[in-house]
Amino acid sequence: MTEVMRTQLATAVLAVVGAALVLRAATVTLLTRAQRAVRGQVSMDPATPPRTVPGAVAGELALGVAGGIGLWILMNQDFFSRGSFLLRPIVQRNGVVTASDEYGLSPAMGWTLYVVSFVLAAVVWPLLWHRTQYTLLTAGVPAGSSWTSSPAGRLRLGSLVSLRVALGLFLPTGLALAAVAWQVVAYVASRKYRSGGGVPTRAVPASAGEAVADAPTVGPGSATPVGSPAQPSQPVPPAAYVPTQPSSAADALPHIAHRELLPAEPRTIGDYQLLGRIGAGGMGTVYLARREGAATQVALKTINPELLDNEELMRRFQRESEVLSMVSGAYTARVLDSGVDAGRPYLAMELLDGRPLDVHLGEQGPIRSPQALRALALALAVALSGVHRVGLVHRDLKPANIMLTTAGPRLLDFGIADLVDGTRLTRTGAGPGTLTYMAPEQFGEERVGPAADVWAWACCVVCAAHGTSPFAAAGTGAVIRRIVDTGPEPAALAAVRTLDPHLATAVERALTMDAAGRPADGAGLVDLLTSAGSTDHDPTRVDAVREEITRGWRTLAL
Repeated sequence: MTEVMRTQLATAVLAVVGAALVLRAATVTLLTRAQRAVRGQVSMDPATPPRTVPGAVAGELALGVAGGIGLWILMNQDFFSRGSFLLRPIVQRNGVVTASDEYGLSPAMGWTLYVVSFVLAAVVWPLLWHRTQYTLLTAGVPAGSSWTSSPAGRLRLGSLVSLRVALGLFLPTGLALAAVAWQVVAYVASRKYRSGGGVPTRAVPASAGEAVADAPTVGPGSATPVGSPAQPSQPVPPAAYVPTQPSSAADALPHIAHRELLPAEPRTIGDYQLLGRIGAGGMGTVYLARREGAATQVALKTINPELLDNEELMRRFQRESEVLSMVSGAYTARVLDSGVDAGRPYLAMELLDGRPLDVHLGEQGPIRSPQALRALALALAVALSGVHRVGLVHRDLKPANIMLTTAGPRLLDFGIADLVDGTRLTRTGAGPGTLTYMAPEQFGEERVGPAADVWAWACCVVCAAHGTSPFAAAGTGAVIRRIVDTGPEPAALAAVRTLDPHLATAVERALTMDAAGRPADGAGLVDLLTSAGSTDHDPTRVDAVREEITRGWRTLAL
């Protein structure tokens, strides 16, 4: 092989790889959107792979196929020097497979290049694709929380890898080189999610129930544990929930409102080191904790030792854990772990910055930004769609259970969540909700379904704009009469209409006395607010809704 031929061969390889990289650079925006759409799939049911392909992902796939076909045509037209080699380094002549001497290749060189291209196409390319997808779907996500952790998810991912392996067996050398270069860029772009960049909130809401019913308050702006009430006390600087790497436990303590552990309290529960006490009540305690070997702090909720022989309470705690594991969504609070240590069950929940909606309204008054109000309404609707999708009804949606964080609203407290099939998760005699946010059917013998949460959603939106529930009245009887007879306070509805007439129309429909006249569930609310059909699992639409929520939320001063 002459020096000239070597130069031509190297030039051809660089030309093919360069063409792939130029096309990749020109379409990097599509790559970013596609990877963001894949990340959006993290918030779906971890037991079920998504049924639809996001539009950006489909576009990315179509671009790759079109680019490959175009490159193949150019190589066939000998557009590249030594283009024939890029198609077939090994040829068959007179029944003998060998390197073609017309390309200036020795048999050893031809076979070497053939094996290299085979490995690139059938091994390296599929492996890079798998690592890219795995990073996008699991980076920054608790173990077992991605659909890739389920048997069906692993089967789907494995099938897609196998498909690429099979396709790689037939790729010409030039296309193998281009495919690897193309995928290297995608893999490098995906690695930013390993450091937490762009990590979507995959939430599983925690519930306080009665375990921390009389817990000490946490100051506004401080990190508040999911499930513990927050009332005004001494202000502390905001503490966003961002994983850090402190050198010691003491470095992290000043950022979280907490109290020192009592002498009789344990220093560890399960694999968690207890750093302080955030809240304590008659039935349970919420600790500031950190998993040994990790930097991220959590709120660890557990039952008080003297109540561990209370079988009913233990059953309720277990049921609560099951409910939390069922619900997933972008605007609900996340449970990171659960377990039992020496007979004492616990839940590890993320810490959230911000404060509940009722506290915010008490200190700053009603929300006056139309964009922020709509963002709140949309986020709660999306959260409810996740709750209802798994067959649950929240049953106690109210401002105290809506946390306003810097990343958007979060729906909390599933302590009295009820399965749609009627199986109660609350003890006999427990209240069915908070009076001024209860739907008419909750006062009778009717089956309470997702439509009751839709009603409560409307009450919370009105409260955010007006300052109080549209059914607030002087006494219990007056509240009930307003709910089942006279209807909402006109001035309260007018506050919403002044800010956003379209949202007010949705609120009025959600407050229809007959449950059948309201949107059926959270997904129906999202449809109503976005004037879209029922495409709840369309990641492209999900991305658009999230972007609208993010933009609107930035207009709210927290």
